Amino acid sequence: MRSFVFSFYSKLSLGLVFSFIFMGVILLVLAQYLTRSYQNEVEQKLHYQLAAHVVHDNKLLKNGEIDHAALKNAFHSMMILGPSFEFYILGTQGEIKTYSADPKRIKREFIDLAPVQQFFNDQTLLPIQGQDPRSLDKHKIFSAAPIYEQIKGEDVLQGYLYIIIGGEIYDGIVDLLQQSHILSLAVWSLAMAMAFGLLVILILFALLTRPLRRLTQDMQQFRQEGFAHGQLPSSKWQPNSADEIERLGNTFNEMANTLNIQYQKVKNTDELRRELISYVSHDLRTPLASLQGYLETWHLKHKELSALEGEQLIDVAMKNAQHMSRLIEQLFELAHLDSETITLTKEPLAIAEFAQDIMQKMALEASNKQVTLDIEPKDPSIMVMANIEKLENVLTNLLDNALRHCQAGDRILLKVSPATAAGQQQISVKDTGLGIAPQDLPLIFNAHFKAGNSVQGKGRNSGLGLAISKRIIELHGSELKVTSNLGQGTEFSFNLASA
Repeated sequence: MRSFVFSFYSKLSLGLVFSFIFMGVILLVLAQYLTRSYQNEVEQKLHYQLAAHVVHDNKLLKNGEIDHAALKNAFHSMMILGPSFEFYILGTQGEIKTYSADPKRIKREFIDLAPVQQFFNDQTLLPIQGQDPRSLDKHKIFSAAPIYEQIKGEDVLQGYLYIIIGGEIYDGIVDLLQQSHILSLAVWSLAMAMAFGLLVILILFALLTRPLRRLTQDMQQFRQEGFAHGQLPSSKWQPNSADEIERLGNTFNEMANTLNIQYQKVKNTDELRRELISYVSHDLRTPLASLQGYLETWHLKHKELSALEGEQLIDVAMKNAQHMSRLIEQLFELAHLDSETITLTKEPLAIAEFAQDIMQKMALEASNKQVTLDIEPKDPSIMVMANIEKLENVLTNLLDNALRHCQAGDRILLKVSPATAAGQQQISVKDTGLGIAPQDLPLIFNAHFKAGNSVQGKGRNSGLGLAISKRIIELHGSELKVTSNLGQGTEFSFNLASA
């Protein structure tokens, strides 16, 4: 309930309801004001000449004094017109001299003549309201006319006839009209129209905010379950929609997908690291135990051993220490290569000569195993772009791996294929050795994976060489590929850009 009340749609709806109520009140007040103003304008225009006709038809002054008989006749005529008119005779300064109203209700002794003069001068300003003698603060529409008397042949201003249009009786009638069924019907019609309009807008808001609610649900679902269950938001959003919310939802889905991929990658990497640590701890434990055992034997018995026997113990211990050193270096190398920010500096390299130098380092071991090492073509002009140190590591790992899985009479060939139209040189290391089982091929680049027919050699194989080589080739912008037939040999290949 609380989530609904404080939801965006609820806030929007409540704001709209209050706005409609406020606007409804404003419209009612404004309608009443405009109606009354229009009515006052019409009434004043209709009775604009009323005071002038009364003055013309009745000589209200006689010898400078009010002619009460004429005044009574005028009042009688006005009562016939209707009880909503109130008559006042004003002096030249606006003082009230006489009137037709109840004396007990008169609150003023003077009337401001500024509205009266405005009434005489400009009819376009109607309605013009003057002071109401019955009130100290109210103003009402009126009709006025100057009262002149001829003195010595000249018209002399003696005062004004000031007629209030709509007296207290008229106010009562207005109040009655406000309570009439016609006005009530108008008010209810306006209220129903606004309620219908409000309902339609609320429905439109519900439709317009539905994508927002859907996006909110997707976000909540992703926050609660996304990473934990490997799930993505279920809603389908249109990427090319003109609706900004649809595009926002699609962007969120893409972001969630990217985050999920990164999460799975980190999770898998973490699992691989834990597995690697387990394997490495085992691989380190073996040479470490051997190193410790031979050193302890030498330490306890070196006085009893001959010089040759002592040298043999130290030599085995040294080999185990070297194996541990290589393994630790490979671990540091793999960790360094796993960094997302690592970049390689490449330079032109004569690949055939470079490979020949590496093969020279393995020539003695290959000769002892009666394995042939060769390179095709032996062309020093073939140039590639590569990082010399890292490429040496790759070729050393691939040649060493091939040599360990070859037997007497086998051949290892490093071949450089002609450059392609895209300016790529393919480098391959192919042997005729034991080969790799089909089920092991997808796994051989995993750190510390060892194939079922893997040859341990002299304890040098840590299982990290191919993983390191694969990462180095990826940093060169290529992919390390492998093909193999069990019992027939294996071929590793990758591309380098031509220089």
